[in-house]
Amino acid sequence: MHLRRRHLAQLLVLSCLATAGCNGADTETESAPVAATFAAQQGRPFGEPAVLRSRGGRLKTKFTVDEGTFAVGGVPVRGKSYQGAFIGPTLRVRPGDTIEIRLVNRLGEPTNLHEHGFHVSPIGISDNVLRTMPAGTDNAVRIRVRRDIAPGTYWYHSHQHPMAEEQVFSGLAGIIIVEGLTERLPRSLQRVPDRVLALKDLQVQNGAIVDRNIDSGAPTTRTVNGLVDPVLRVRTNQAQLLRLANISADIWYRLVLDGTHFSVLAEDANPTGRVWSAGELLLPPGKRYDVLVRWPRPGTYRLRTLRYSTGPAGDTYPERRLATVQVAGARAADVPWPRSMGPLPHFQRARIAHVRHLTFSENQATNRFFINGRQFDASRVDEVVKLNTNEEWVVRNKTREQHPLHIHVNDFQVMSINGKAYPARSLQDTVPLPRGGAVRIRMRFRNFLGPYVYHCHILGHEDAGMMGVVDVTRSGRGPSGRTLRALHGMHVGVSPVGARAARPGAPRAR
Repeated sequence: MHLRRRHLAQLLVLSCLATAGCNGADTETESAPVAATFAAQQGRPFGEPAVLRSRGGRLKTKFTVDEGTFAVGGVPVRGKSYQGAFIGPTLRVRPGDTIEIRLVNRLGEPTNLHEHGFHVSPIGISDNVLRTMPAGTDNAVRIRVRRDIAPGTYWYHSHQHPMAEEQVFSGLAGIIIVEGLTERLPRSLQRVPDRVLALKDLQVQNGAIVDRNIDSGAPTTRTVNGLVDPVLRVRTNQAQLLRLANISADIWYRLVLDGTHFSVLAEDANPTGRVWSAGELLLPPGKRYDVLVRWPRPGTYRLRTLRYSTGPAGDTYPERRLATVQVAGARAADVPWPRSMGPLPHFQRARIAHVRHLTFSENQATNRFFINGRQFDASRVDEVVKLNTNEEWVVRNKTREQHPLHIHVNDFQVMSINGKAYPARSLQDTVPLPRGGAVRIRMRFRNFLGPYVYHCHILGHEDAGMMGVVDVTRSGRGPSGRTLRALHGMHVGVSPVGARAARPGAPRAR
């Protein structure tokens, strides 16, 4: 919960009553329209964002970041976008590819670009969230995707501090798929229908997405791929690969899919060592699951997010219907589900070089958020670690609300939650911190040198200070002079719009 505005909430409630028949109930009947904060068209056919695919080992494109009008739920609204859409194009690449993006910033404010979950370099013109792309500039982004990157669902979004919340909420987000997950399935499932479900919310006032003093607890419209309650038609008993991704700025999803259950193939783009079945999946902001589902009987089913509270100091979200699934036609033959998509994580046997302790706290009266008693400072390194060593981090949450911890570059294994051993089935990059509790994680700082961040992925909390900088060095000491220069504003690859972007340098390892 942050920066609540009572008069805005009242306006949105009135809009909801006028357009969608909101009645304050926590559940919705099957026939009732979905509660929305604007007159969205509902029940349109399921569709996905535009897709850009790599060719010959390269995906080269241009992102024009601008403010304008685009369709959400079939209705024009005003917001910020990549390529003129509420959800940016889905980038589909293969391990070993190179992604080249020319990002032209036509906003009247700075921005940047983050590839959430990627194990890539955090410096230069790669996945460098400490880089700023000023208004009116042309910027080169080059991501060299490692050949050993895990296949699965990632996403990209603005990470410009302290504007990340407003820019993502306004529309600056999209999906990345690293191909290869279906190739790990049994042969009978390798041609399974593959569907992206990007979960993203918005609040609309006077035809525009609210982008100032955002209240994450105010009435909110939830969308799937920018559609409100779209209708997906599938064949009876046919397996479906659903790529579930919460690309919202602040809101959590507690998902259920009526008539079936989720068989989890990957979590945060990490193939599971043991495929597991779930009736519910909790997706804090930034979380992804790749799942197999099928409906053995024809009928009408609902994808819903259930009522969920993040704690007495957080928000309570009502139940909402997200999509409708129409199952019909001749019954597809039963095919065996996979039991494993890769190796189980094994950090419980790792030699630990260092144990660190982090504490998340907040002051709601001043809307300030802290890690180890300090707010984020872009010119300060908070933790220095040694390349190719394993560390254990004990992360405590002293607040009365949950916070999703997210770490860039290197994924981690959850070892325990509130002192109880956790049966990790894969690595992950985002984990909820229980209110008043603690999570113990382990990770290896491998392959890449340089500074990057860890933070709460409720972006309003991140913007208000709940973020820190970790610097990976060869010696484990530092930070280096190069890192300090980077943190003090030596941004790479920026030129005025229309000019040629600066050529990327080859950063020296320390």
